[in-house]
Amino acid sequence: MSETTQWIYKGKEVLKPIIETQLIGVSRAVLGLPMDHFFDRFKTLIQASQNNNFKQLFLESYYRNGIFRGIFAGFSSQIGIQLFKQYYRWPMMIFIPKFYMEILPTKIKVSAPALHKGLAGITIALFESIVTCPFERVKCQLMTQSQSKSVLKYMWQHDGGIKGFTRDLFTGMEVMVLKQVVSWTNYLYWDHRVRYYFKERPSQKLTFQEIILCSILTAIPNIIIVQPFDMIKTQFQMENNHQIKHLSIWNAFKKVYLEKGIPSFYAGWQMRFCQFLFQALLTTPVMDYLERQHGIPLEVL
Repeated sequence: MSETTQWIYKGKEVLKPIIETQLIGVSRAVLGLPMDHFFDRFKTLIQASQNNNFKQLFLESYYRNGIFRGIFAGFSSQIGIQLFKQYYRWPMMIFIPKFYMEILPTKIKVSAPALHKGLAGITIALFESIVTCPFERVKCQLMTQSQSKSVLKYMWQHDGGIKGFTRDLFTGMEVMVLKQVVSWTNYLYWDHRVRYYFKERPSQKLTFQEIILCSILTAIPNIIIVQPFDMIKTQFQMENNHQIKHLSIWNAFKKVYLEKGIPSFYAGWQMRFCQFLFQALLTTPVMDYLERQHGIPLEVL
C-alpha cells in the first residue's frame, strides 16, 4: 500500500466518526427544534417579565402578534443557532473527553474519574460562548421585544455605528461564559455519572426506562445550579436591559436579589425543566450510542 493510499485511508478513518456525529447532531436539532424553541421562548419571556403566569403570557403573545411572530418569536434565528450548535457540539462532546482521557495521568484518572468530562465542559463552554453570543443576543431580543421589528436594523440605528453595534451584539458575554461553564460541566458530569450508574458494564445499552430516569436525574441538578445564571443572562440580553447591561455580574445578581428576591432567580424553571427533560430524552440515548461507538475507550471506564 502506497503512502498516499495509507494517508487517504487514515483520513477516512478520522473523518468518518466526525461526520457521523455531525449528521446525528443536525438530525437531533431538526427533530427537537419546534418543542425546544417553544419551551425556550416562554422560559425567556417569564425571566424577562418576572411573570410566572404562563397562560397569560401565551395569550398576550398570541393576540398581539399571532402564532409565528408571537408564540414562535425568534424561531427563525433559533433554526440557524441550533443547527450550527448541534453541528459542532456532538463531535466536541464525544472527542474532547476522549482527548483529555488519553492525556491525563493514570493516577488522576483513577482518583477523579469524571475529570475529563469537566475539562471538556470548560473547553466547549469557552468556545461556544465566543461563537454564539451575538446569536443569543439577537434571539433574546426577538423573544422579549414588545413589538415585531427588525432587530439588527434597530440595533444598528440605536447603537450609532459599527463599534456600538458590535459591543451590543456581545452584551452579556461575561455572564454567558460563566453560565456556559457551569452548565456544560454540570451536564457532562451528571450525564456521565448517572448513565454509568445504571450500567453493569460500559458496553451495555440503556433501556427506555433507564433513559427516562437518566434524563430526569440529569435535569434536576441542572435546574438548581444553572437556572440563576441563565436568568441573569436573560436580564443582560433582553430588550429592556438598560438598568443592568452596564453592571458587573456580581452587581447584577445583587440588584436582582434586592429588588425581586431569591425566587426571581428561578423564574421560568418549569419551562426550563420541560425543555431540559425534552432535550435529555433525545440526547441521552444518542450520547450513549456515540460514546460506545467513538468515544472513551471502554476498558478505561
